[in-house]
Amino acid sequence: MRHARGGIDYQDKGDSELKIKSSYVRSLSLAGLVLTSGDAFAGGFQLTEQSVTGLGRAFSGFGVVGDDASAIFYNPAGMTLLKGNQAQASIFYINTTARFRNEGSTQSLLGNVVPSSGANKDGGTDGVVPAAFFSHELNDRTTIGLGVTVPYGLKTDYDKNWVGRYQAKESELITVDINPSIAYRFNDKLSIGAGVSAQYADATLSQAVFNAPNPDGFAKVTANDWGYGVNFGAMYEFSPNTRIGISYRSKIEQNLDGRLKLNGLGANSGRTDAKTKLDLPETVHVGAYTRLWEQWELTGGVRWTRWDRFDEVRIRFGDGRPDSATQHDWDNSWMVNAGLGYELNHAWTFRIGYAFDQTPIPNDPVPPASPAMTGTGRALGEATSRLRTSASRLVIRTYSSKTRI
Repeated sequence: MRHARGGIDYQDKGDSELKIKSSYVRSLSLAGLVLTSGDAFAGGFQLTEQSVTGLGRAFSGFGVVGDDASAIFYNPAGMTLLKGNQAQASIFYINTTARFRNEGSTQSLLGNVVPSSGANKDGGTDGVVPAAFFSHELNDRTTIGLGVTVPYGLKTDYDKNWVGRYQAKESELITVDINPSIAYRFNDKLSIGAGVSAQYADATLSQAVFNAPNPDGFAKVTANDWGYGVNFGAMYEFSPNTRIGISYRSKIEQNLDGRLKLNGLGANSGRTDAKTKLDLPETVHVGAYTRLWEQWELTGGVRWTRWDRFDEVRIRFGDGRPDSATQHDWDNSWMVNAGLGYELNHAWTFRIGYAFDQTPIPNDPVPPASPAMTGTGRALGEATSRLRTSASRLVIRTYSSKTRI
């Protein structure tokens, strides 16, 4: 279960809630004394939440609605709809709950298959996800902008004595993306936009190490890197009230460098260099907007994410010990959403939205460090245009997910 609340600044502030419900652990099979590398980067770490205003319509429209500066992230061509100077910032508070139950699982320790033992503790954590945008209209054809977002991120943190401690204890991925952009309007129909991204990534992976007859040892990898990418988009306006856009964000290759630290293992304790590579996938957004009548608007969107790049996470160590590798073999995934807005008057607009977000994990196995599930969502929201404040509620439910440890 995940709760998200947020979005506050002089232009936008909001309150949102996101709930995810999954099934529980079916089996457990663990082996080895080397750090397992896979769980920190499992499904569900792509963050769609870049706009509190967009949350009210389940993020449909993807940058072509023209009511906030998050177009810099979703489709930079949509900046040509923004007049003058626009500035906004959002803060999402994320509370995750990862519950499970142990149903007779086993683990292999030093060649012996034994029942898994330990506490069944919640691995969810609290976190804050910010986003900030600024756009400036240079003239009636050209607009520039800057976005600072967190496009990927997740953290789970289990107790040291939990049943899956030899697989994962703390797993965290943090990204910060700095994205200057420019948009140009050719005529009253066609606009294009482009930007570059400088993205910082910081990752942490930790787990217990079996050390019988002594207490468990502890292994922790921390690593970080800067990666770079591009994004561009186009928008076509059939009329002043109907438009469609398409945008592309490139993959960003993160070559994470850091350290492995081993504690509680006697002579085997110490530290060494550690490296891993993570390809954050490219995405394609398609957004559409139409004003049905004077007070009603309809939005829609489709997002494709190339998760098949996420096939393996391999950690290489500087002291010659064997690599730690985990296969994932994810599938590409789709998100489909739609929204309806009603402008009651100049001060109030009400929105409702629906979204389907597909898991990239084949057959829905969910690692303990970071659950990812196929979901449907419903969003309700309202906004005041004069005060530039908004409030939204989003509920996402999932179908028949499995948890994999």
